[in-house]
Amino acid sequence: MLASGRVTTGGTGWVATADHRELTTDSIAALRAATVRAADQLRKETALGGSADVRTGLPEVLDRTERALLTSRSTLLIVSLQLVLLAGYALLLVARLLSSERAGETQLLRARGASRGRIAALAGLEALLLAVPAAVCAALLAGPLARLLAGWSSLDRIGLQPGTAPSGGVWLVASGVALVCAAAAVAPALAGAADTPARLRRLRAATSAAPVRAGADLALLLIAGVAYWQLQRQTGTADGGVIGRDRAGRLGMDPLLAAAPALALLAGTVLTLRVLPFAARLAEQRSASGRGLPAALAGWQFSRRPLRGAGPVLLLIVAVATGMLAIGHGASWDRSQHDQADFRTGAAVRVLDHRPGSPGQTGLYAALPGAREAAPAHRTALSLSGAHEATILALDTSRAGDGMLMRGDLADEPPGELLQALAPPPLDESRAVRLPDGTRRLALDVRITDERARTGRSPSGRAPLLTVIVQDGYGIAYRLGAGNVPVDDRVHRVTLELDRTATGRRAAPAGPLRLTGLQLDDTVPTGRAEQHRLTLERLLATGPDGPARTVRVAPGTRWQGGRTVTRNGEVLSRTSAEPAASNTTPLSLSYTTGAGGDDGYGAAPAWTVRADTAGARAPRILAAVATQDFLRASGAAPGDTVDVPLSGEQLRVRIVRAVRELPTTTDTATTDTAGQSMAGGALLLDLRAVDAVLAQRGTTPLAPTEWWVSAEPGKAAEVAAALRARPDLEAQQVLVRDETAADLLHDPLGAGPRSALTAVTAAAVALAAGGFAVSAAGARRERSAEFAVLRALGTPRRDLARLVAMEQSLLVGVGLLAGLALGTVLTRAVVPLIVLTSGAARPVPPVLVELPLGQVALLVAGVAAPLALITAASALPRTEPAAALRHQGED
Repeated sequence: MLASGRVTTGGTGWVATADHRELTTDSIAALRAATVRAADQLRKETALGGSADVRTGLPEVLDRTERALLTSRSTLLIVSLQLVLLAGYALLLVARLLSSERAGETQLLRARGASRGRIAALAGLEALLLAVPAAVCAALLAGPLARLLAGWSSLDRIGLQPGTAPSGGVWLVASGVALVCAAAAVAPALAGAADTPARLRRLRAATSAAPVRAGADLALLLIAGVAYWQLQRQTGTADGGVIGRDRAGRLGMDPLLAAAPALALLAGTVLTLRVLPFAARLAEQRSASGRGLPAALAGWQFSRRPLRGAGPVLLLIVAVATGMLAIGHGASWDRSQHDQADFRTGAAVRVLDHRPGSPGQTGLYAALPGAREAAPAHRTALSLSGAHEATILALDTSRAGDGMLMRGDLADEPPGELLQALAPPPLDESRAVRLPDGTRRLALDVRITDERARTGRSPSGRAPLLTVIVQDGYGIAYRLGAGNVPVDDRVHRVTLELDRTATGRRAAPAGPLRLTGLQLDDTVPTGRAEQHRLTLERLLATGPDGPARTVRVAPGTRWQGGRTVTRNGEVLSRTSAEPAASNTTPLSLSYTTGAGGDDGYGAAPAWTVRADTAGARAPRILAAVATQDFLRASGAAPGDTVDVPLSGEQLRVRIVRAVRELPTTTDTATTDTAGQSMAGGALLLDLRAVDAVLAQRGTTPLAPTEWWVSAEPGKAAEVAAALRARPDLEAQQVLVRDETAADLLHDPLGAGPRSALTAVTAAAVALAAGGFAVSAAGARRERSAEFAVLRALGTPRRDLARLVAMEQSLLVGVGLLAGLALGTVLTRAVVPLIVLTSGAARPVPPVLVELPLGQVALLVAGVAAPLALITAASALPRTEPAAALRHQGED
């Protein structure tokens, strides 16, 4: 129809939406490719003229979604590998103890002619009888546990409903894990069925494991070191953690990097086997110095066979270190979300307001309920070499103060002291025209006279445009147009509304207000130059409901003036002027208009005459705080001076401080084709100082583009509600720090793995208790004969109970202390490298590792409590020694 020629030509826009309810994560790549392909086809469609403007944001949305999913999956993978390591070690410990228990039965079967295949078949059948029910139960429990995990996190807020019936993938994973468990249980039986005599095996009590003597722990430590080095190198790129790019530039997870934390945990645990014999000898020396039999026997037993207790000790080390990694990861992630919220907002509430301001509009921020202080700021961009782009932030540092949410480690001094280094010279109150408090309206009686004309009237009928410059309590200068004033030697009253807001309403300006200057603009007359005199006869200020009052100008008020002639924006000449003031006349200024010829080419020259109060001293060179990225991109260093273009002027700026990052100034999304960040850092200036320099040069001052509001404790929501209730602001223009933190913390793709960390901690406690219980039971049965002999020799039951308690407590103490040490080291080293944002980027500011002592103490207590109960249960008296000795004799 469009190509038939029967439809009139005109612009038509179409909006296409899609139903994504059936979209799955596996189809993201196909949907992205189809979207790009469809957009290209529409652009070339002949029915649309072959040049249709097709725009779609779906590929970018899919990219962000895929990165968020990749980040969530990488966290879950890292956590899963640590849990698999712990579960695998607990399984091997149980399998080893099971093999020891049935060693005698295996030897008896071998002596009666049973083959190794028959023994392996019996062991396999026994393992399958345990593994198959476990696999079925695990598959059936997967759904309820997933729903429980979703309830702990924010996944239920987005309507996620985990499936109730196990899927094929769940059954496949359960079956695979069951087969691995069965194989782990069968392997010791095969080893126990070897032809080596049992008694010889029993006499070989080495102080360290054979793989350790062969250097396997050092090799594992080397592999873990290489993986950690690669993971640390990854933090130097735009992406971070275990996420990297392949040669085609596609994002993906690196298996070696994902396994780095688990490898480091395993290496640190196995390395403990080298330290265990020394600890055993130390325990023996310590116990030998005492007089008690239980302590001496416990130390002697631990020193004689240190590897007997190595199994439960290593299990405790892995469990405690895994729990500490999970706690540190979760707490550091929470801390990072709060730090990112502080960094993104910069203050309790930040308002993005780019409209031209007025004294009344600015007064709305001064009257905010619940606000402690409001600081205006101006933000702009600065292009640097190498396609880098820096952020220039001019902030009223005197009002920002401690309200700036800047983490202490980002600078070498507190934010308040850092901002004080940028403050301009103080304002001289005695040299400014201050308006009465509560001024809402300002009236000026102005006279302009042609001093060369007898009547005082301009021969060419000049009527310059008058601009009045008023400064409010924030130091913001407003150029208020007062209209054209004829040169006719007559007094003309011009009135300025100072309480008008952007919506036409009225609000009290942020006082105190000051009159800081007057400006006249006109074109140069053709032919003869004219000599004019500007006289400010009187100033009248009106309050909200009172009569106009005459403003008395202080005797010490001084003015400075100048005249500038320009053509097409190019300055032709600059001359100074000498304003005068008296007790009766606030201002009198004489100037010449100059004369120009009518050449008929180009615009006529224009002149500007200014008269400013000398109340604000402008610094010669502005002070600035630069980030390290800005120093790197610009090639500057602290103490150097750089030129910064602002409001059409080149301002000289000296870098007086260097910080790592500045709040609200880092854009991690700016990268090149290689994935490297193109951010050029940031430069922080004082807004008052910048405006003072611009005012001295007669240039338009910087208008605030945003406001940083610091709220009273607990009043940030009230401040935000008051701002969003204003008709001139949109809700998205008001950025609230608490809301940003809540959004980050409740992000489903980030909070889901966060909840999994809690589950890992609980699993670590359960596996540690279960493995230790099995180990304690096996040790008790293995030493039943030894205890029977001691009991037959007259050792009291109380001493035997103390012996068991001391042995088990020694193992628990060594395992807990080593686990705490290893967990602390690994948490401090690994967590900063694996915590990422939802966009698979490194957080800004960098992650600070948090390891809450309360949660760590709760973990230790949770591990130690069941172990204490198990120890107490194993210390209870069992059978009489006669039965045990009779059984030993039969064996």
